[in-house]
Amino acid sequence: MHYRGRSSTLLASTLLALTVCLLASCSTTPPEPSTGDDPEALSQEAIEKRVKSLVDQARDSQSPQREGYLLQAAELLVDQNQFDWARNLLTSIDTRQLNEADFLLHTELLGAVSLSEGAYYLAQRILTNPRLEQQWATMSPEREIALREQRARLFELTGSPIASVEERIRLDRMLTEASAADQNREQLWQTMMSLSEDELARRAEETDTRTLRGWLTLASISKDNQANLERQQAQLDQWQSEWPNHPASENLPNDLQLLRKLIAQQPRQIALLLPQQGNLARAADAVRDGFLAAYYEAEGVQSKLPQIRQYDTSGATDIVELYEQAMAEGADLIIGPLDKERVDALHELSILPIPVLTLNYIEAPLDGPKQSTRDQSERRLSPPSLDTSALNLRASEVETDNGESPEGLYQFGLAAEDEARQVARRAIREGHRLAMILAPNRNWSERGARAFTQEWRELGGEVAIDSQFTGAGNYSDIIQQALLIDQSQARRQALTRLLGTRLEFEPRRRQDLDMIFLMADPEQGRQIRPTLAFHYAGDVPVFSTSHIYTGEPDPKSNRDLNGVRFNTLPWLLNGEFPEKQVLNEHTREGAIYSRLHALGVDAYRLYPRLPQLLQIEEARLYGATGALRMRPGGRIERELVWAQFQNGRAQPMASAVTDADQEEQRDDLQPTPEAH
Repeated sequence: MHYRGRSSTLLASTLLALTVCLLASCSTTPPEPSTGDDPEALSQEAIEKRVKSLVDQARDSQSPQREGYLLQAAELLVDQNQFDWARNLLTSIDTRQLNEADFLLHTELLGAVSLSEGAYYLAQRILTNPRLEQQWATMSPEREIALREQRARLFELTGSPIASVEERIRLDRMLTEASAADQNREQLWQTMMSLSEDELARRAEETDTRTLRGWLTLASISKDNQANLERQQAQLDQWQSEWPNHPASENLPNDLQLLRKLIAQQPRQIALLLPQQGNLARAADAVRDGFLAAYYEAEGVQSKLPQIRQYDTSGATDIVELYEQAMAEGADLIIGPLDKERVDALHELSILPIPVLTLNYIEAPLDGPKQSTRDQSERRLSPPSLDTSALNLRASEVETDNGESPEGLYQFGLAAEDEARQVARRAIREGHRLAMILAPNRNWSERGARAFTQEWRELGGEVAIDSQFTGAGNYSDIIQQALLIDQSQARRQALTRLLGTRLEFEPRRRQDLDMIFLMADPEQGRQIRPTLAFHYAGDVPVFSTSHIYTGEPDPKSNRDLNGVRFNTLPWLLNGEFPEKQVLNEHTREGAIYSRLHALGVDAYRLYPRLPQLLQIEEARLYGATGALRMRPGGRIERELVWAQFQNGRAQPMASAVTDADQEEQRDDLQPTPEAH
């Protein structure tokens, strides 16, 4: 099956009418169905005609012919990605009337539909049906591969990574095409890498399956040595000697295959370009402290460390001149600069002879990509000025790269956009579709809200309300207007005037919202969350970004944030980083500096792995700021961990949708009682 994408409003409306007609058992003269056509070669009009013909045939037939015609029509629709209408047909089928072959086809089709629509509760019912479990031994290899692939995807998305890995281990024994087998193993590897080190070790001890234990042990080695390539290679060599017949031994995951080359090609000298004076000096100090803490942590365990040379970017020297100076003095890699204007200047060069890992992103205005103010052939730039907007000390005002980066430029920072897009993906997976946005009127939050909206709509969601607030203003007025409570109160006043008497009245908010995306700091959030409850929206799930959490345990103050789900830096949520204790003891405290410490730590951990992230799309560095991967154009994107406030404390959540999350999904994607 192809499951390719086309859309047709005419087809959708026609099929809806036919489905209603079918369920009502009305009759018309059915046309003869066309047969033997390749669905990929059919036009949209031909697909519509054929589906109509099959539905007509089904309406005028008895079981089991009726179900056969409907399955043919649904298969055509799934092939064209017409999932909504395919679901209408599939859920109208009583699977008790299907023979075993048709039941398996129905399962595969409805499994594809439910996964594509994000209906994971429905997919769970379909793909773990007891009747399906009884047929693994008798179904064709092609059908088993398709269904096990669906189950692997489902389990990964619904918080059961080990079940997903077990499905992919079974697939590994079945797949004969090399590219499909490689892709399956890489997905298996990435699923395991979503588990923590502790869980990998615990699962390896508990499992009775030798192949699974080998995979878990290998993943534990990779997660345990993110900052030490040499130790990781030594433990990998030991693993291969102990597991010579394991499927991964002769065909290691792609990111591990590059280890020896990464070790051999590590930079011998790194230039650290940060301001030592001016508005950004304190922020730069925090980043530098994090970077050097990681450096000295590695000093005791690595045989070779690069020389670090520091350059001050706060003077009048052009950033391109500093770059050339560092290159002339032997630098193999440059880390910095920190402010956006200097990042912009490097971004406008055509090529960088030695690579640069910047600590911010290029400027990208809200109304579109930044236009160059000079001829692209001109290499020099006038010295950029420093101002307080160069880096927001909340460590959040960083922008998405909308331009084409020169070769050798890699951008890394704490982008609010990454966090907002991750919120959108999580909320969609949990079954939410209609969102309300509450965000302060700030540059960083506007960018985050825009990134959320774009991602949300691309995933099929809709933004019903987008409200901004200023500082610590009157949140009640803003929320009343957004929830349409003021309209409800206005109706009451009108009725009171009309009837001339006081009415018993309870205001009502709009009822169509199913999630709220809140971009706020902790102080704002502690006021907004109770205000939402006061205005009858306390039951609407609230999602937020890392800005809602300082990283400091404060149960008394944070009780007002109970229930809020948010993504955050691993650095803030757990204490598994050896650099963190040293930094807390010897540097400035506070959430602002803690985030910048994490940025510096990850800048040090990133530098030797840049070629790995560049060459392997699936590769991740599991760092202090999140799981880091390389996006097109050299942009480093962070995938954060999830937490929820419970009794005023930030409690870790699964990175995928759990069974409890599935229970919260809407019922409109569930099949009729007789279906499965």
